[in-house]
Amino acid sequence: MITPMTRGLLMVIGVLLLSSCRLSHIVSESGEVRLENKHLHSFDGDRLPYTTWMPKTAPDQIIIGVHGISGAASDYKPLGDHLLANLPGTAIYATETRGQGNDPIKERRGHIGDRREWFRDLTTFTKLIRKKHPKARIVWCGESMGSLIVMHTYAYAVDRSGLCDAMILSSPIVDIRGDFPKWKEYLANGAAVLLPKARVSLEALAGKSDVKVTKNTIHSEQAQKNPYHIERHTLRLLTTLGDMIRGMKMASLSLNIPLYVLYGGKDVFSDPKDVKIFLENLPETTKSEQSFYPESFHLLFHDHQSDKVVADIEKWLRKLPAR
Repeated sequence: MITPMTRGLLMVIGVLLLSSCRLSHIVSESGEVRLENKHLHSFDGDRLPYTTWMPKTAPDQIIIGVHGISGAASDYKPLGDHLLANLPGTAIYATETRGQGNDPIKERRGHIGDRREWFRDLTTFTKLIRKKHPKARIVWCGESMGSLIVMHTYAYAVDRSGLCDAMILSSPIVDIRGDFPKWKEYLANGAAVLLPKARVSLEALAGKSDVKVTKNTIHSEQAQKNPYHIERHTLRLLTTLGDMIRGMKMASLSLNIPLYVLYGGKDVFSDPKDVKIFLENLPETTKSEQSFYPESFHLLFHDHQSDKVVADIEKWLRKLPAR
């Protein structure tokens, strides 16, 4: 007799075998980096688009935004519009993340070769922006998957002096949820070794298709409206994120800059209890603040309390010490 768990294992294995594919793009060193008008010419020569929200005068504060999985730089529009109207002198630079839906290299979408590629993209982007605006304070803002990238980039940087002066984490995923089946985690990690480029959807991994990401939208329904949505990601990318999630507590021990964490009580990807534990274990020298929205879901910038979320970020930015 086939048990439900066995049936689930067979289904997942079948999906992985059918979706295994090749990616031909290989990362190489470029030697030249530059900030073009709308593109970052990154460490390996690849050109990644970015979007800006710029004040009329030279900015004295810059937020560098890193979006979440299957997201885009445009996800920062609610925050960008609010800050332009209410906090003059603040700019936002939001880049399209390597391996996500607006990556110019289409065959790489949904895949990442090595997490250090994300780290080097962000480091390169930041140093070029700081060179362009040497007097401005720089704040990294990571949303969801972006929170993993900004935290790990900071933690494992050899030299942090030219990076960010403060950090914002919106809907950070700081641990694997306790209700996520261990067998799925073990299976994904094992399959990733054999079939790193096999692809699976987030819904298949979660075992449900009605994942709510805001009060009024389901992930699968919202995704169909986004031209940058990626239906399936490779096991290498997903297990890389899993490793980064498990490493968030350790990575946070390196923080010695102001930190602001925003999270929702109905976030399906991140348990609020895990976020509280994460905050309690930050170094004593880390000046941290938090905002908890009990009735909000994962996509805080686009949920029913979005206006309050961006206003709270504005208030926190105003309190940062002068650079």
